[in-house]
Amino acid sequence: MVGIKKRLFSGRAPSKSRDPWWDNIRYISGTLVVVGHTIEPLRNFDGPLWLYLATWALRLPVFVMVCGYFSTAGPLTAREIRRIVESIALPYLFFTAFQTVQIKWLTGEWKVALALPKWTLWFLFSLIIWRVLLPYIAALRFPLTLSIIASLAIGYFDEFGSAYSASRTVAFLPFFILGWKIKQGLFSQLLSTRWTRYAGAGLITGSAAIAWLVRDEVGLGWLSMSAPYGTQADAFGTLWAWTFRAGLLMWGFTLALCLINLVPRRNIPFVTYLGAGGMYIFLLHPLVLRPLREYGIFERVDSKHEQVFTVMAAILLAALLASPPVRRLARPVVQPNIPWLFSKKIRQDSQRKPVVEAVRIGAQRGPKDSDDNSSSETGRTASAR
Repeated sequence: MVGIKKRLFSGRAPSKSRDPWWDNIRYISGTLVVVGHTIEPLRNFDGPLWLYLATWALRLPVFVMVCGYFSTAGPLTAREIRRIVESIALPYLFFTAFQTVQIKWLTGEWKVALALPKWTLWFLFSLIIWRVLLPYIAALRFPLTLSIIASLAIGYFDEFGSAYSASRTVAFLPFFILGWKIKQGLFSQLLSTRWTRYAGAGLITGSAAIAWLVRDEVGLGWLSMSAPYGTQADAFGTLWAWTFRAGLLMWGFTLALCLINLVPRRNIPFVTYLGAGGMYIFLLHPLVLRPLREYGIFERVDSKHEQVFTVMAAILLAALLASPPVRRLARPVVQPNIPWLFSKKIRQDSQRKPVVEAVRIGAQRGPKDSDDNSSSETGRTASAR
């Protein structure tokens, strides 16, 4: 028992290729995603509704930015193509199959939804597109500005809805591009000064207070950005329907940066290690929550004590899903390694370069251009070690 506790809570020596700061961010944002999905059925209560609104900008926007931070805008090499297939495309297919079987078990109906990704699966679908398009978007003069314009404009096109995650792919693209720009040095001074951390804490607190005041006025469906402007047009008029999404993007940018700046950059026992398994948290928790919803467990939650217990259970669930036993068990589907799927040439070209050669090339390119994909969005290199 002492050995298990020591290994979990004292933290393993972090891999030199990983950045503990971003692993800490992964764990916090991933845990908040689980909390958000857990309390979503409880939105008829003021407390859970407020918490859902107050943490929105700290959940998915941050997770998308982490993926953008560890993405490369270089050419789609054999190594990069294999990484996209193994770390994103294959998990999407695996978990779509798991979802289909689970829904059959719960409802008795076969519902295959490859074109309508549910829950967290839309994120994987969008991530494939973001990763493939990033080299082309990065070639533009103002990639972040153009992505914001696209996000606001897409809401006016009825053709872009939930199918193939079309609306969300464009709507959340600015967060992905912002994460990539941070890796290029954007806001580097802002994220390195102490006063901005105090300001960030104040902004998050103020945002939480505002969320309490407007909790009954904001449509939760607006936060998902998964459909064209509908009720927004009814509320603000067709011409100004984009204004809510513009405010949502700015809110997400601001609070996401505040959280990133507040998270400690050092190795934190328990948190940093579990953060390397952020994608395990993200992909596995719907398989746990869906049966609870179908069996009406959340409908039994009533008192404030039960609401608090539900939140604490969600936090515990996130830690459990990122724990070593679960990661070892789920590694073949979350981080599959299937070399036989690729041609011999792809396998050879995608082999990791020797350390000395990689260091030499990194020194020639400089810190901004070096390929630091060892800490990719799935934590592929070290998350399951």
